[in-house]
Amino acid sequence: MSESDLSISALSKRDDVLLFCCNNDDLNDFLKNDALSNQEQLISKTYVCYYRGHFAGYFTLTTDTIKVRSVDDSDCVDDFPYSRYPAVKLARLATDKRFERKGIGSHMLFAAIGLAQRVADITGCRYITVDSKPESTGFYIIYGFKIVKRSIKKDYTSLYLNMQPIIEDLE
Repeated sequence: MSESDLSISALSKRDDVLLFCCNNDDLNDFLKNDALSNQEQLISKTYVCYYRGHFAGYFTLTTDTIKVRSVDDSDCVDDFPYSRYPAVKLARLATDKRFERKGIGSHMLFAAIGLAQRVADITGCRYITVDSKPESTGFYIIYGFKIVKRSIKKDYTSLYLNMQPIIEDLE
């Protein structure tokens, strides 16, 4: 797979989402029934990924916060006066079954991180959060996400990524 084979754009009414099918019914349902209306209501923004012109996946971003005490000490901001940090939440990320294991999920994750960096450039935002399905937690950890301290959810794992080191490496 080549980068030139992939394109990412904001979800629009022109995107045919009905044939999309991943291994998670909730992710399929969100895309088909809620993504566009949430976007129109400014709740979240969904981006679609095409592989050689075929709808291969999507991800959704929204705003979030993360408790200061939930972040590892090494990722904290010294003397931060508030109880929560601003964050961008990667609310959903899914690859169609036909395109799994081709690097499309990684490509979409990098695109989401890039968009979060743009938010950070405009408003200031240090963290990306994600509530991962148990089967996907390892995927996020490979890319530097850390499990949130004191996470008590049972049906998903809360993780975060500190963007500060990434931004410093790019400068």
